[in-house]
Amino acid sequence: MKIDLSSLRPVEIGDRKLFEKHLEMMHSQSCECCFPSIFMYQQPYGIEFLKLKGKLVVYERVARVIHYPIGEWTAPEELKQISDAFVEAGLTDGGIYDVPEEFLDRHEDCDRFFEIEYDEGAIDYLFSVEKIATFNGPKLRKKYNLVKQFQANWPYAEVRKITKEELPAVEKLATELNSRLVQCEFLDEEALAMERAWRNFDELGLAGIIIYAEPGYPAGFSVYSMLPSDTVDIHFEKADHAIKGVSQTLTWQLAIALRGKAKFMNREQDMNEEGLRHAKRSLDPERFFKRYFLKAIN
Repeated sequence: MKIDLSSLRPVEIGDRKLFEKHLEMMHSQSCECCFPSIFMYQQPYGIEFLKLKGKLVVYERVARVIHYPIGEWTAPEELKQISDAFVEAGLTDGGIYDVPEEFLDRHEDCDRFFEIEYDEGAIDYLFSVEKIATFNGPKLRKKYNLVKQFQANWPYAEVRKITKEELPAVEKLATELNSRLVQCEFLDEEALAMERAWRNFDELGLAGIIIYAEPGYPAGFSVYSMLPSDTVDIHFEKADHAIKGVSQTLTWQLAIALRGKAKFMNREQDMNEEGLRHAKRSLDPERFFKRYFLKAIN
């Protein structure tokens, strides 16, 4: 199969419908298999794509990897051909990211073509919207105590939907909260992604909530989009940890807002950070989306 890479180009906001059409074929719960994520991180990751026979191939120029194609399922032989084309063009070393576990289940012989790698820090955490909304289970009932403390200390707290009118407050809060953290490359990348999110909020189909501890005092926000399944992807969630219980209240209020709209919320990876891993697991995840990394065998 001849694969022409000349049409490879950066992802643009106008590509949303094209991506959504192909994403509908997979119903993936992966936070990476999501047009807002792909578009928002286009600049720091150098994300490009091309159309190829009923599927889209996403390429990260910075990491020099392709993603598992979006659209119709790709067999190992065809995936190897795609990988080889990028290798021959000098664009990758044969790496394929975000390979779903279902692909391995469908093709037990894929190790004839690829080395298979797995990183626990790259799994997505999926949580039951209903369980968090109702504090169902011993782990979540502990969170309820913190919510009650927040409610007692901040009796005039208010939750609002994020609209264009609220975006300036969200942007300012995000900048303020990130300025308190140890600066690193991840925060620089996130800042570029958030800038794109605020500028294209409605066009990306983003939604979210902002919580005010009291009038004029925003204390946390959560921004999400719908995946082409029964899941929402939480792109950005930040809270002022100086306010006890606001983080737990934000998560609870988001679950309440999502009842009837989705069954699961994808709160993304922990990236092998122990603190982040503890925080995510303390919310009692319902399931995980396990992704694999393949390296083509020459």
